Amino acid sequence: MDEQLNILGVSDEVFQHFPQASNFMDLVDYGSIKKVEKFMKSNVGQTKIEINMLTKHQPITLFDVYIQWDSEKKLNVFCIEKQEFVHQVQSFVTKLERQLNNENLTIAEKQDELEHSLKRVQQLLMQQDNLSNISKLVSHIADELKKPLTSIRGFLQLLKPHLSSIGKEHYANIALDEINQANNLIYQYLNTTKPATPNKTQSNLQKMITEVVQLTNAESKKIHCEVKYVKEHILPAVNVDVKQMKQVFLNILRNGMEAIQNSKNRNNGQILIRTDLTDDAISISFEDNGIGMTQVTIANLFTPFFTMKEKGTGIGLAVSLHIINMHGGTIEVKSEAESGSQFTIILPIDM
Repeated sequence: MDEQLNILGVSDEVFQHFPQASNFMDLVDYGSIKKVEKFMKSNVGQTKIEINMLTKHQPITLFDVYIQWDSEKKLNVFCIEKQEFVHQVQSFVTKLERQLNNENLTIAEKQDELEHSLKRVQQLLMQQDNLSNISKLVSHIADELKKPLTSIRGFLQLLKPHLSSIGKEHYANIALDEINQANNLIYQYLNTTKPATPNKTQSNLQKMITEVVQLTNAESKKIHCEVKYVKEHILPAVNVDVKQMKQVFLNILRNGMEAIQNSKNRNNGQILIRTDLTDDAISISFEDNGIGMTQVTIANLFTPFFTMKEKGTGIGLAVSLHIINMHGGTIEVKSEAESGSQFTIILPIDM
């Protein structure tokens, strides 16, 4: 959009959700107009606002709207629907209210239950708002980046014969390698931030873990880290998405290796993997002798984009938890600073 909020161009996705409009204000609910007019100015430091907008499918829908001004005084706007999330929270609160009214609890017990439930709502807010909304935004940007990269790659391939004829082919090769690397990073990011609904099949968890250990064998040897898998029980076949489950195992295993590299045990790393079986669940634990974590870090560990790594993205563990949750399971963490960490995945047998 320009400074007067006239729409200069839109993505194909826009036509599926919004009616045609020449100005952004035509899509804004009357009650949000003044809010938007104040917010969408180049001298305002904010980049996100919640507003009600008019869509094709329902009269008023709540959106997270992110903005960014560019150097040409043009405004880029990304709109991410929040209505589904609002319904989710409303449903949870209604259920809680009904439960408290029906149960014979003392005032103190009700207060404890409310405090516990508030923490669950806060966790829901954090995970849904950050992982769903922000990752959708960044994924959209990554998707858009693929288009110019594909064009540049095509032009470089056309120029390559000419550069070869003047002895400069290596410039084209370097540029193509860089573009291929960028494309690979975008592909990995999109796959990581948008885990699909699990494609579950009857699978052998112990075989998966063994394959993941073998896959990281070269990495672990290079950093003098011993990865050992101890099979405590013969596990029954479970209904899981093999690719997603391996993604989780790899992420936790590699995080353990990095934790060891930053600890006093960097030349004597050990990661012990155990699987255990109860009447109704399977547990898979990864225990390392790395640098460990404080309780503050553990509390924020699964928050999207939270990271203690210099070059980390803060996506891996948030997505790993999302995948395990989609399989009906949980991830538990035990750790102390300078004393290593233990991640335990608990999966129900009946999935």
